[in-house]
Amino acid sequence: MTTGQLLVAFTIGTAALALWSYLRWPDAAPSSMRGAIVRAAVAILLLQVGGTLLGFGADAAPALAVGVTVLVVVPVLTYAFLASIWFLKVCADQIRGV
Repeated sequence: MTTGQLLVAFTIGTAALALWSYLRWPDAAPSSMRGAIVRAAVAILLLQVGGTLLGFGADAAPALAVGVTVLVVVPVLTYAFLASIWFLKVCADQIRGV
């Protein structure tokens, strides 16, 4: 498996986890645009921190990079996808007038 294929697999996997989380816990979604924007901002901040930690892990040791990927990057990507789903839901609810 190449690096690119692994990245695609992680991305699809975290998107599937986010979709499952959204469907499993629908009441966790924010009900206001403000809540959705705050969660999206937190996700962007976490993506920056996760990328930095991954860079430090890859520089320190390749084995540490795998640990950082599994323990940090996967949850951060999952939350980022989940926050985007929540944001789109709030936007759709406002268009429908709910």
